[in-house]
Amino acid sequence: MSSPDSLYRQYPLHSPHPLAAPKADTGHTRSAIVTPTSGHTWHRNPFPLSPVVRLGPSSDLGDARVRAADSGNAHIDTPLIEDVESLVDDYFAPPAAGGRRGRAIALVGEFGLGKSHALRRSYQTIRARHPETATWIVDEPAQDMGRLYRDRLRGPGDTEQGKRAFEELVRDYYAYVTAGWVGGEDDDPRRGTLREIATGLRDRVLDPDKVVSALRYDPEVIHADLRGTLGEVTEHRRFSSALALLLEPPFNRMVWNWLNGAEPAEPLRERGITEAIGPSEGRPDNAAGIDRVFDALTVQGFLHGRVGRPYVLLLDSLEKVLDWPDDSRRAFIDAFERLINIYTSHGGLLVFCSSPDGLRALRQSVHERVVQLWPTGLDQDRTGELVARYLASGEEGDDDSGDAVAEEAVPSTGPFDDEALRLLHELTEGVPREVLKTCREAWQLSEDRDGAVSRVPGATVLRAVRALHERVSYQRVLGDVHDALDLGQWRIASRDPVPARLARSAGGREEVLYWLSPAPNAYIAVIYARSLLLADDVERIVTQVNGLRSAVRPGRFEALLVVNGLVSHAMQDRLGRSIGSRPLVYRQGRFPQSVHEALLQLERRLVEEGREEDLAELGERMRRNLEQQTAHLDEMRRNLAAMTLEAAARPAAVPAVTGGRAAPEPEPPEELPGAVWRRFRDALAMLESVTRRAAAGSAELRVLGCATLVRALTEEFRGAVAAWARGAAPGVPTEVQLRELRRICREYENAVEVLPVHLLGGAEHPNPLTPARTVEVLAEEVWGTLSAPVVS
Repeated sequence: MSSPDSLYRQYPLHSPHPLAAPKADTGHTRSAIVTPTSGHTWHRNPFPLSPVVRLGPSSDLGDARVRAADSGNAHIDTPLIEDVESLVDDYFAPPAAGGRRGRAIALVGEFGLGKSHALRRSYQTIRARHPETATWIVDEPAQDMGRLYRDRLRGPGDTEQGKRAFEELVRDYYAYVTAGWVGGEDDDPRRGTLREIATGLRDRVLDPDKVVSALRYDPEVIHADLRGTLGEVTEHRRFSSALALLLEPPFNRMVWNWLNGAEPAEPLRERGITEAIGPSEGRPDNAAGIDRVFDALTVQGFLHGRVGRPYVLLLDSLEKVLDWPDDSRRAFIDAFERLINIYTSHGGLLVFCSSPDGLRALRQSVHERVVQLWPTGLDQDRTGELVARYLASGEEGDDDSGDAVAEEAVPSTGPFDDEALRLLHELTEGVPREVLKTCREAWQLSEDRDGAVSRVPGATVLRAVRALHERVSYQRVLGDVHDALDLGQWRIASRDPVPARLARSAGGREEVLYWLSPAPNAYIAVIYARSLLLADDVERIVTQVNGLRSAVRPGRFEALLVVNGLVSHAMQDRLGRSIGSRPLVYRQGRFPQSVHEALLQLERRLVEEGREEDLAELGERMRRNLEQQTAHLDEMRRNLAAMTLEAAARPAAVPAVTGGRAAPEPEPPEELPGAVWRRFRDALAMLESVTRRAAAGSAELRVLGCATLVRALTEEFRGAVAAWARGAAPGVPTEVQLRELRRICREYENAVEVLPVHLLGGAEHPNPLTPARTVEVLAEEVWGTLSAPVVS
């Protein structure tokens, strides 16, 4: 065994790392700022043709200067970038005693808000401040992850310096694991020396090559470490075999080819490495390829964390996976979630961009491990600063001496006047991509014959917005609306409910495309409009819609406004409040379905409005009827009160007495059996009592009204039964006569059921039935008595 002194590195402890690189060029191509005079003229459009950041080519990453060709030639600090850089700085701060803390950061938002720019800025910051850090870059996910891994994924292995650094890392890892193994052998007589070696390896003051050679490390120790730490996350056996062979010269090139995505050579196959990291050429297996690529990223990142070195993965456009087939999408999301767990648990930094839908695709448990940053549109000051920075980046300079000045100074907004900048911010809502696209278009519209620009006024910004957002023809929009009507089989009104002159606005910028009639006396106007950019545009629309609504009355009316162009969210809200529905902005693709769904919403609203109108009309009719009934009941109450007083004033009648007994009860009419006649007599007497009591007391009018109405119904019922009895055949009624009797009884039952007979009060002593119960069973008793001969 070599002496400890011979194990020290043969290169200076603080020598530059093989990955060290000069300070990154940030891509700014500015010269010193010169504030133009009123006569200054610009000759070249400084705004990008396609303001979309990609993390693919070197130029997009700021590795090469691009003359006004991409959206990264100028930079302003935004809250998003400041937050990202703060988190990145915190990650690279000296680790605590427990080791470096891993972190996953999600930049979440809609397109064009600067997420990719912030991600690229993070790369530039890491490269400038921590050039030795191993960094992997995925510009966007791809279903063929094997091809992405081979051709597009950027990582330390892309350069010779990176390969040497990774090989050094593997040696450090071997030495670290070996040191942990030998340092834990308490019964080894070399215990003190081994612990000293283990400490020296961890402190990176010993040469790992010599340590590994002197200690004769066993590759199985490395395999056991990967297996014990990563568990089921990755297929660790083949990676441990590859790492063991990487440092052996005969296999070095073979292992690097395999690590870069190629099929394994035969010597590697003989040692258990039988498959490429990604799927083979011509035999794509998306799910398997996704898992293998993430396995490679997991192991390579884990090695850095195991020896205490920082490592970074940057991934853009996570939402791309939402359009994949189910099996590929699930495989990617599962593998990505495992990678997040590894990075956060083992000291890595993972920064990724996603739309809100892409973030929602991840499990809620993963959300809790991810720091979320949500960008917003620029405020008005930053919008102006962005314009000024791009103008400055377009100024040609002889050297880089102006960069520092440009970074500190606030450059001029040049030909854009105050009105132009105000409209630019309001109409784009501060979305950086929209700001740059509008500036480029406005610049082109302002060029003279020689291509020079001296002024960009507000009116030109309006023209630029219309040119950018009204690219689809009127006929195309009309065709998609027609497809929507076919989709829902919408009924077009047989005639226009308003004169033709009202169907087109002043100036002819808006017109009614279709009048739909989804319900009787109800209309939906489908109105076409171009971009609504100013308050006057909104007022013109509101005036037209209100005019249509007034002309359609008394019919019900809704309007669907289809905008072929731009309308800001603020104006959409304003229109929604003014005309009753939010406008539908034209977008290619699912627009017919969007129109159909919007029409369904308006149809439901019209139906509800119709019900409300019907209910209101019914309520008004009931109110008038109640007033009439109240007046009639008041008159009845007065008449009953007068009758009661008159009866009280007369002397009480003395009943005739015969032999000390009361006079006999009057005989029932011949047409009604005695039992039926008595039931009617008792019911009417009880109702008479209720009516007199209600009229003489302070009962509610509805009690008196109910008693009066039930009494009238009962008398009518008695008359109908008597008429039936007069016409019935003697003895047993015929089947036809019984059906007629059943109809008479059911009509009475139905009439009583809908009346509030429970208001009639309790029974008169000693009657066992209440008035309500008396009338409720009356029809049943009459039917039972008169149909008894048949039943028996």
